[in-house]
Amino acid sequence: MAIARCTSHPITRDTKEPYQVHALPIGYPTTAAVCGRVGCEDPARIWLTPDEAKKHSAGQRVFGVKTHSVKVRVGADLISN
Repeated sequence: MAIARCTSHPITRDTKEPYQVHALPIGYPTTAAVCGRVGCEDPARIWLTPDEAKKHSAGQRVFGVKTHSVKVRVGADLISN
């Protein structure tokens, strides 16, 4: 599964998946995708597994992320049902 990290928090340790390529989320760097590292609120790049990279090359653009590996920035307005 994809993982989100900013430029200040690259993947520096061995992981189950060999993340070697990333895609930029829509609107980067003004994006809702935020780095998954604790305490960081910088825009994230989305790192893809080798299988996801193949799917990206084939046109897929929506990817699941690991739990707690991404945060999402929201707007200031709250909208009720």
